[in-house]
Amino acid sequence: MAPVALLPGGTSGLGAEIAKLLRARDFAVVTVSRRKTAHVVGDASREDTVKRAVEAAEKLGQITLLINCAGAGGFGPTGTYDEESVRRIIDANLTSTILFCDALFPRFARDGGTIVNVLSTAALMAKTNESVYSAAKWGARGYTEVLKAEAKGTKARILSVAPGGMQTPFWESPREGFMDPREIAAIIVDAIERPVNVNSIVIERQ
Repeated sequence: MAPVALLPGGTSGLGAEIAKLLRARDFAVVTVSRRKTAHVVGDASREDTVKRAVEAAEKLGQITLLINCAGAGGFGPTGTYDEESVRRIIDANLTSTILFCDALFPRFARDGGTIVNVLSTAALMAKTNESVYSAAKWGARGYTEVLKAEAKGTKARILSVAPGGMQTPFWESPREGFMDPREIAAIIVDAIERPVNVNSIVIERQ
């Protein structure tokens, strides 16, 4: 049986490129998103969606890889966000990551498995007009660092990836100087396959 990868946010942008590479390496890939093209359609920040996604993946074999690629933007000066936009940004970028990791980390720690949490350079530095998005990504980074600490001495491997801007549907129009998500996907998959323990990657255009 092929190893199984669970990929929230795997139907567009970076997630879709990662899914292509994993399939080429004989992974069975289960994508999760609101898009109808996903294997599991739903909000990745809801427990019911997480449960359905894990069950769908288990039907294909042993889950050995979780890549949290779900996310959503929301930008503007501090003081311009309402409750709905705050919840949307936090749920998409932080809550979904926590719920999927919580669902799979215990079994990965026991049986072996890799978790890749895709963050952003917004998780590493303060950026104007990104207060809520940065808060969500900093939260995801903190959660991931705790996972790394708890994974020591277990069979789980935790990898955080902080890419800079990419040319994806995340943005309404092309951005000058932004990176090709195919290149970022190749770096991530290469790190997963390496025998050495790469546990943190920051990717920026030179």
